[in-house]
Amino acid sequence: MADSIVITALLINDEYGSSKGGISTVNREVAKLLRKGNVRVFSTVLYPPPEEDIERAKSDGVTLLIPYRDPDDSREPCIEWLTYDHPTRYPVKALPEQVDIIVGHFPITSQAAKNISARYPRAKTVLCNHIIPFDTEHFKGDAAAIGAAEKEKKLTKEAKDVHAVFSVGHRIQNHFSNQYRVHDPPISHHLYLPQPSESFAETDVRYGPGEKVVLTVGRVTKVERLKGLDVAAKAMGKAIEKIPNARLRVRGIAVEDYAKSKKILEENLDSGKLKPTLLPYGTERDIIQDIQQAHLVLMPSRAEPFGLVGLEAIAAGIPVLISDQSGLADLMRELMKDGKVSADFRHKIVSTSVRDSDLDKTAQVWADKIVDILDDAYLESEFKKAAQFKKELLESKYWEESHKTFLEVCGAPKGKK
Repeated sequence: MADSIVITALLINDEYGSSKGGISTVNREVAKLLRKGNVRVFSTVLYPPPEEDIERAKSDGVTLLIPYRDPDDSREPCIEWLTYDHPTRYPVKALPEQVDIIVGHFPITSQAAKNISARYPRAKTVLCNHIIPFDTEHFKGDAAAIGAAEKEKKLTKEAKDVHAVFSVGHRIQNHFSNQYRVHDPPISHHLYLPQPSESFAETDVRYGPGEKVVLTVGRVTKVERLKGLDVAAKAMGKAIEKIPNARLRVRGIAVEDYAKSKKILEENLDSGKLKPTLLPYGTERDIIQDIQQAHLVLMPSRAEPFGLVGLEAIAAGIPVLISDQSGLADLMRELMKDGKVSADFRHKIVSTSVRDSDLDKTAQVWADKIVDILDDAYLESEFKKAAQFKKELLESKYWEESHKTFLEVCGAPKGKK
């Protein structure tokens, strides 16, 4: 870079790549954004990073910090290494001498960021918030639902103790703008809008005849109701009656959850004509290949604070259907309202009930939409529409203002007014 680097950022996360989804994807994007702002960037990881992550970090100009682990210690790394054991796992000699910005992510590493900030008293701590507990915990079982209020209270308390909070997407920002308004002095709270990654934006997606692959990405066990995987399975069980050459692929299954995930999906499919294909967690390259081999991507969540999977699918140019219960749907409505994305995209936003008792009714709505897109008479034109949505999304540059604010709040040299 032409300008001299004057400040240093330390990003606190468990991985640098995006195999586990949204938070890690935003963490890498923030790292790249700070580098563009002429900031020296370090990012923690818990496991020895795979080759793809090492290559990406090097390309991004980011230094990865790997925890110390005794050769005889066979215990698996855990988030507590960052939260409580950081003095021994990331000793002084392993960390940068000077840190001006510390970035954590609620709900994974916000407490770790706060604890590590004690080692850098002059550093600004910035938190990125990715969840709305009152919306999401309801679908994770009784204990999680009851604990939602405490989780929201914890998030508010942590927000009071840091320099600034950035909510990922309008839905989260709107919720916490209301939650935070009772505090004096006011909490520094801002909107952050993720930008589709260059890898997806540069992906070439083409229509192809033959078997019709419907793709979803995300875990099944414990969150099948939250992520709407039961809706997707039941909808596909209905759609297969009219689209007999359809196939359902689910990316993001842990090996230990395979049998249970398969059982959940097959029970909801309720069809002897369709067997789901379950795929393990994948790299960004794996997901891009999945999209290139697919004909439709589903994001059927009952509660999705943002929805990066759907955003990246749109950016890749694949036909999509997204739940109206998502922050991504809110963003696309804003872009349609502003005339930046064609109003035709409204047909890709699917009404999704949050009530379990409406499962069959909701699945029928999704099934009708799936059949409409996969019909041989319209599928090729759906790919042409998807290519146009991609062009409009990328040309809108909707993310720029929030990224500029992030750099300014962090005090990045190229972000200062």
